[in-house]
Amino acid sequence: MALIGGLCAGCASSGNSTFAGRFVIPGTPAVDLGGPVPTTAKSVPRTTARAPSQPLRLVARSSAGLATLEATSPRLREQLAALGATPSVDGYLAVASTYLGHGVDDRAFDYLMSGLVRYPRASALHDAVARMWRDWHLPDRALRHAYLAVRYAPASAPAHNTLGTVLWALSAREAAARAFADAVALDADAAYAAENVCHAEVALGHRVSASCTAQRHPEPPPPPPLP
Repeated sequence: MALIGGLCAGCASSGNSTFAGRFVIPGTPAVDLGGPVPTTAKSVPRTTARAPSQPLRLVARSSAGLATLEATSPRLREQLAALGATPSVDGYLAVASTYLGHGVDDRAFDYLMSGLVRYPRASALHDAVARMWRDWHLPDRALRHAYLAVRYAPASAPAHNTLGTVLWALSAREAAARAFADAVALDADAAYAAENVCHAEVALGHRVSASCTAQRHPEPPPPPPLP
């Protein structure tokens, strides 16, 4: 699911916390977009909550010049042709990701919503839409899609993490912390969610777990061998 790269992650929502970006952005190891294959995880400023994949631009771009883009991007033409011939969730995600990569956010959003008309239970599409609304600083509009992403893919760590970032942006921080913890429980290798758990523990004044303490104060590297 190629969309992940452009849609993620990212991903961060603004807040008073010291969080990384989907709070962090899932990256390759953790499926982003809530569900499909994400790109490499990337941190965002510590004033945001983290999410999986690359961060979305925070301002919707105009589709002006779209005809030129579609004429000059062989990748986009191929993706549009494939989507027209054989519609699929992955196809909608791929096209949206490519538009995002070129800064045409409104067109990307249109394709995600068109995908949801055809596939209303597609968790990956709901997660991607939730992240776009969140990164446009409209978490209230993101919330429904974030919950639906979790409903339709309850075993998706990225979906739970995205829900957590949206809840955090809405100041429902205890609920957000639980969502981050759920993400880690589902995928112990989801570093973006684990980091969000740690930031949440500190921000909420909870007892900081040993794993978070180790993350904040890693062991020094061993000395080099003697010659």
